Amino acid sequence: MAASMSVAIAAANGDLRAIENLISQGRDVNERSKDGMTPLGIAAFWGYADIVELLLNHGADINLANKGTLWTPIHSAAFQGHGKVIMKLMEHDPDLTLKDNQGRTATDFASAMDAIWPFFAAKGCRRTIKSQLIDMDIVKKVTTPDPTIPKSEYAHFSRPGSAYVMKPQQMNYSDSRMAVASQTGDVLAGITEENEQQYMPMFGSVWNN
Repeated sequence: MAASMSVAIAAANGDLRAIENLISQGRDVNERSKDGMTPLGIAAFWGYADIVELLLNHGADINLANKGTLWTPIHSAAFQGHGKVIMKLMEHDPDLTLKDNQGRTATDFASAMDAIWPFFAAKGCRRTIKSQLIDMDIVKKVTTPDPTIPKSEYAHFSRPGSAYVMKPQQMNYSDSRMAVASQTGDVLAGITEENEQQYMPMFGSVWNN
């Protein structure tokens, strides 16, 4: 393990053992990456439920937002639809009223996904209606609606063939593979400390279209 490795980079690598070692050395679990992302936010975005649990158990701030987007870990997990991560985060009572830099809560993101909505419903959240999700740029209407999809304020937005789909993020990434991963949900792997600057995700600019 590189001597200069941060918890944030270890989280991006999905390297649970490295994080355990860093914590044992007294490293700050809330220390941001060079791009202003928190280790917990990174782990939540990439779906590393075991790392999320480890960080939370060692004092990671569940409501600490990434710089720029102001996404909290629950924002990241909700956008990606990571149910296991959301379950771990909900056990630590995240503030679901916090808004990102465009005024959207994690509840708004979760409202577009039937698979993860029950986690939010259990917390007493009110589901954001379809028209508001469109206005918030969270979902978009496809050009050719599928008549087999039920007409509802809570359509299966992200389901293949749906008349409404999750709108992909327009993010600034320093590597095209990261951009692909953010939209497909594939887990980031293979980052080393030497190419940290080349591959770390950057959330400075989101949802430009």
